[in-house]
Formats: sequence, structure tokens, C-alpha cells
Amino acid sequence: MNLFRVQALACVLEPDVMKSDSFRTILVANRGEIALRVIRTCRAMGISTVAVYSDADASAPHSHLADEAIRIGPSPSRESYLRIDRIIEAARRSGADAIHPGYGFLSENSDFATACEEADIVFIGPAPESIRKMGAKSSARRIAAAAGVPIVPGDNGDVQRLDHLRERTLAIGLPVLVKASLGGGGKGMRVVRAAGEIDEALESARREAESAFGDGALLLESYIEGARHIEVQILGDRYGNLVHLFERDCSLQRRHQKVIEESPSPAVTPELRTRLGEAAVALGRAIGYFNAGTVEFILAPSGEFFFIEVNTRLQVEHPVTEMITGLDLVRLQIEIAEGKRLPFAQSDLRTFGHAIEARLYAEDPLNGFLPSTGTVREWAIPETIEGLRIETGIEKGMQIGIYYDPLLAKLIAHGPDRDASLRKLAYALRCLSVQGVQTNCGFLIGLLEHREMRRGFTYTDFISEHLEELIPEGDEQSVALAASVLVAYLRESWRQGNELLAGLPAGYRNNPYRNPSTRLEFAGEALEVEWRTDSDSRLRVFVGQREMDVYVLEWREEGIRVEIDGVQRTFSISREGSRFHIHSSLGSWSVNQLPRFPERVGNTDLEMANAPMPGQVLKILVRTGQHVEVGEALVTLEAMKMEQTIRASTAGVVEAILVRTGDLVSPGDLLIHITAATRQKE
Repeated sequence: MNLFRVQALACVLEPDVMKSDSFRTILVANRGEIALRVIRTCRAMGISTVAVYSDADASAPHSHLADEAIRIGPSPSRESYLRIDRIIEAARRSGADAIHPGYGFLSENSDFATACEEADIVFIGPAPESIRKMGAKSSARRIAAAAGVPIVPGDNGDVQRLDHLRERTLAIGLPVLVKASLGGGGKGMRVVRAAGEIDEALESARREAESAFGDGALLLESYIEGARHIEVQILGDRYGNLVHLFERDCSLQRRHQKVIEESPSPAVTPELRTRLGEAAVALGRAIGYFNAGTVEFILAPSGEFFFIEVNTRLQVEHPVTEMITGLDLVRLQIEIAEGKRLPFAQSDLRTFGHAIEARLYAEDPLNGFLPSTGTVREWAIPETIEGLRIETGIEKGMQIGIYYDPLLAKLIAHGPDRDASLRKLAYALRCLSVQGVQTNCGFLIGLLEHREMRRGFTYTDFISEHLEELIPEGDEQSVALAASVLVAYLRESWRQGNELLAGLPAGYRNNPYRNPSTRLEFAGEALEVEWRTDSDSRLRVFVGQREMDVYVLEWREEGIRVEIDGVQRTFSISREGSRFHIHSSLGSWSVNQLPRFPERVGNTDLEMANAPMPGQVLKILVRTGQHVEVGEALVTLEAMKMEQTIRASTAGVVEAILVRTGDLVSPGDLLIHITAATRQKE
């Protein structure tokens, strides 16, 4: 497919377009894959770029891909990427003509857009007033209603007292969706299905919104069961020209965070597409919108659609629209900010084929999708699949920390139809190898290959309702395969690294004892693996009741090629201490080699609350000496813009609090000691 071919329509420019000022330098006020995305388009246009970085990102790819990079503060985003004054100062120091905000962080902050104007720096986005009107979901709801666009029943959040919001939640009628008034990306959103959940939902949504967007204002909406999430991309210039670039279906979500996006939507008919586009453009015209934006709707099972919000920025999923239209939205954003007209009218726009995007996150599906951190030991992406596009901000050796969103990469596949793009994307994910950090890759493959997904029958609660089917737990056959591969790899490593062993006949023993063995752990389950050497390159591996015939064809430090029961495959392997990461086209496994002899564990009268994920202690909810019941909240952790509340697993008295607010913790770290109530009675 010839990307960006539609922009050839811009070959004849109107006279006033020629008077626009071209940018020489653009500062990118973001990080990760979106910063790299903007930098690449700027380079193609001959525009110099300036990156900004926090301490955590000093060696990040966006910092060294840009022509210049300026430090803006410590690792927490509130002290760096959310600091308007530091970003404006960086733009002044570098002589930047304009600032591209990317998405997230300050991209929908009207104060930031105003600060750019006051500093005589062009903000590549809509006017501050449009951001104020549309960026705040409450005012956007009012404007949409006035423009004749149907809105979801709810409360605009004019009164922010928690007691008032609680009353309004009950008045609307459960279930209710609590939403952050500013921002997006699923942050600050909670579904309330029972009255007992209201207070905690409001408080946690407010904290999360304040952390992610610097504003804890909330609004309420009736939660429509079985609905689809449909959004329409709009694009306008400063001369009143405004078009829509068709719809994206973003219904597949987890915790209100989009996971899969596609276009066209399998649920949208041509007639409905026209109505959605007209509604989105009408809303944009109501506020004189220019630059890129997204109007989001809920599509009810009845076929009715309701406006929910406007994202006054580029979306994470914008490549889906680019793939089906042939447009470079970042280039168009820049040209509009330079004062150019749109190079096409609505009637000029067409779609080509089908595109679908999957978001690869650093998270552990087997541990409740909690964030995962670590060093990227391997990053191997498929490069020969036609119509595949990969957007990422990571590289081999990079540290994935706790401070930012866990998005590692976006994989976008384009094909002539939906089935072709689904097949291509699933294959690409199987070929992708990320080692050193847990990811949702296997979960994404299961989602793309689910029978209902392939039929197009999805909705916003689809993932939560089909979760058990979607999380790969590793069947006995795949575990036996991975164990056999690792044993062959370890055996060959021992031989290659020891001159004495390399000189002995294969399988040589000077005693009659049992076969050698090792203890491995898969997803928390331990198993004993034995093997018997038949020759220098061949061995028999015994895993439970399974026996595997393994023939080593090639060994190297980063992997092994073996023939197992007559089938050849190549496996990449990386190591972190006793943990091994194994990958092939069949999937990925993380395996722990357990110590040969278990450590002695002493008796204790204490129950312990441990950290289930890496993170920062956000709030301690108990005090020493306090009695707690099962399920009572103890500590709130924050990692990668997500909150996790640790709860008591037993009733008792808090004996000791081992952390302080602001502490950084790792998985398994002790947080709270509780003397169990039953032991107290003894």
C-alpha cells in the first residue's frame, strides 16, 4: 500500500496558503513511541526536533533520536513531563518555533496551550478555548446537547463534593460510570455496580485523575451494558474546513483502557457511518475546531449512539486511520499549525481495506494484569510482513520502570479485508519476541483468535466476560516442550563452558545413581524435570508422564535450535539470574530454575501483606495496633499510572508497617505485618 498517497491532492495550493510560515524546529513535549512518531515525520519534512526527558529517560530512544534533548526534571511525571514552565523554558532555550504535545501528559491542557501562545510558540493542536470546552467532558456534554448530538444520561459534575456525587450516582441508577473530567486513556474511570462501591470508586478515580492529569474533577454517566465504543477522527484547518476521517471501533477494552482498535467497524453500516460522521463534524463546527481531534460515541445494542467525549489531540490509535486512508496525520497537524489549508474535501476521502491495531503492554495477565518492570533483554520484531507497522519507544537493554504508562509498542496490520488483517496481526504477535519483562502478547493473540472476535461480535465488557478463555495458562504439552528446550540449552551451556565436560563422552557417569534432574517453575507451579543423555547431541527428557526426544542442532548463548520428536524449531533464550525467558513462534515462557534444596522456613505468628507488583507507596490506610478484617484496605500502590489497593487476607491486628508513603517497592516486598486473630486468642 502506498501510504500518504491522498496527500498528493495538495499539489495546487491557494494563494493565502503560500503566506504561511514554515517551522524550522519543533519541540516534542512527550516521550516513548509517540515522541519517536512525531520526530520521524518532522525529519521527513526537514524540520529539526528537540526532545525533552526526565531522569528516567536520559538514555531513552526519543532522547537520542531527536536533534537535541533537554532535561526537564526528575522521573515522576508531575515533576517533569507535566511541568509547563520547564517545557516552555526548554522551547525557549532551543529556539523552537512550535511544540507538539503528542498524547497524554499536557496534550489536553488548555493552560499549556495558552502558555505556548504567550511565549510566542505555536501549539500544534486546537485553540486553548476549544481544549477548555471539549477537553473538560462536562462542558463538552453541554455543547454536544446544544448541537443536537445525543448524550449519555448522567451528571456533568458541576458540584464536586463527594457526598453530592454519591447522591447523584444513586439518583442516576446503577450501574454508573465514574469518569475523570479531563484526560483520557481509561485513567480515572470506575464502574459502580453496587452502593457499597461508590465511595471507594469516587476517591480512587479522583486520585488517579489528579496523578495522571493534574485535576481530580469527576463526572457521572449511566453505564450502558453491551455497548460498543466508536470514535470518529476529525480534522480541521483555520479557514473553517472540517472533515471526518471515518470511524474506529475501540470496543475491546480492559479497565476502560483500549486494547484492540480497528477500522472500519464491523458494526457500522454505511448509513450509520454517515450519521456518526455528520454528528462529529457538527460538534466540531459548533466550537470552530481546528487541527486533529476525536469525537467518541457509545453505540448501544439498540443501534442508538450517544456522545461521550472529545479528545482534543492525536489518539494512540491514529495509525489505524492512517493505514486505511493513506494520510499522515502528524504531517497534517503540523501543516495546519503552519497555517495551511486542508488539501482535500470530504468528498475526496476514501478508505482502503481494513486495519487493526494491538497494544503491547508491560503487564502480567496471569497476575491480574498488574504492571511488570525489568530490563528488556531481547526485542526482536517481525520485519518482513507486508502491511505491518510497528510503533514503539523501547529497545534492547532499556529499563522499564514504574513511572509511566506500561505501553511498550503498537502493532498495526493492514489487509484487503478484516480477516486478512486479523490473521496478519496474530502472526506478527507470534513472531514478536520481548524478553526480560512480562507482556500481554499471549493474551492479545488469544483475543484476536477468539471465535466471537473473528465474527465481529464484541463490546466494551467483552474482555471481562471472556477473561478465562483469553488468558493462556500453558497446557501440559507446551510446558513439557519449554522444559525440554531449557534442559537441552542448560546441558549444552554446561558442556560449552567447561573444557573437562566437553572432553568427556556424552552421558558419561562414574556411579549408578538416577538420571540428572532440575526443578523448574512455570507460572507458580513447580515441576521436576529429568533427562538421560543418549549421545553428544541427543537426550531424552522426562516431564511428568511425558517423554521428549530432543536433538540439539545448534547452540549459541542467545538461543538454541532443536529437533523435538522429529520437528525442528529455533528458540531464543535470555537469562536473568535463575529466570529464563524462552520464545519461539509457538509462544513465550518465563521459567524459574529453583534451588536444588528448598530454603528452611521458620514458624511465625505473623501474616504478611506483600507487594504484588513494582510500584510506589501512594497511601497507607492503616495504623499500628489497628484491628483489620479480611478484605480491609491496607496500602495503595501506584505504578505506570495505575493504582492497586492491597487488602488484608486475614483478620487480626496490624503489628508493624514496614513502608512509608513515597517508598518504591518490588514484587514480593513486605509491606504490613498482621497478627492473625486466631493466634491472638491462643
